[in-house]
Amino acid sequence: MTKITALILTAGLLFAACSTPAEQVDLNQVITGENPALEELGNTYGVDDSTGTTGDDHPPYPSISDQFQTIYIDPDQVKIISSEVVEWPDSCLGIERMDVDCVPEKTPGYAVILEAQGLQFAYHSDEIGSQVEPATPGLVWTRDDSGTTVCDRLVIFLPDTARVCWCVNGELHTAEVNLQQILTEEEYRLLIDSLITFSENTINRPSTDQPNPVMVSLAFHGQGQTFPSAEQQASLVSMAELIFGRAAH
Repeated sequence: MTKITALILTAGLLFAACSTPAEQVDLNQVITGENPALEELGNTYGVDDSTGTTGDDHPPYPSISDQFQTIYIDPDQVKIISSEVVEWPDSCLGIERMDVDCVPEKTPGYAVILEAQGLQFAYHSDEIGSQVEPATPGLVWTRDDSGTTVCDRLVIFLPDTARVCWCVNGELHTAEVNLQQILTEEEYRLLIDSLITFSENTINRPSTDQPNPVMVSLAFHGQGQTFPSAEQQASLVSMAELIFGRAAH
């Protein structure tokens, strides 16, 4: 198991300790104390990276480390900002999913705030860490003709998860990809720098790449202080369309 996997799982269980200002965490020091849930966490250090299992007595943990496998994000630079116990309203941990029917049942778990690449982002988990989901949108892009011909949608969850849906002959298709698998390091860095630099803004304009004009909307959830110019907004839309095109095909 990589360091980031243990970091996220441990953060949920030690929410009280993580409410202090962010600092680099030594996991050998974090996994201490009398929290009974630590016994179940187990043996986080016994996980075999090649199989993702914890032995006969423990179920496999989710592969959160997949989010941080490439060179674009250094796991050693990921910091815990805060963590708290939460009762989620549904089986999707309070996160809208394009391809899942969420069961409206209370689900105890944790909300963990991390920081990496100059951005803060959340993960939601259930109580034992068997389900962990990225929860902070970086941008939401849609292209819709209010019918069934065009129903394109892209949601990027920080730091690098892209979820897309699109229609073909009235049939809905969905996909989820890691941005680091479809973007070059330069492209990924450009996206991250945009999210660091620009403030939240919403862009609505006609699409130019469809036979009939359709509306494109981009809700950009930047964490910066600079409002983008019209030219910069157009670049943000083009970036979203590039990511959608690669993720959906």
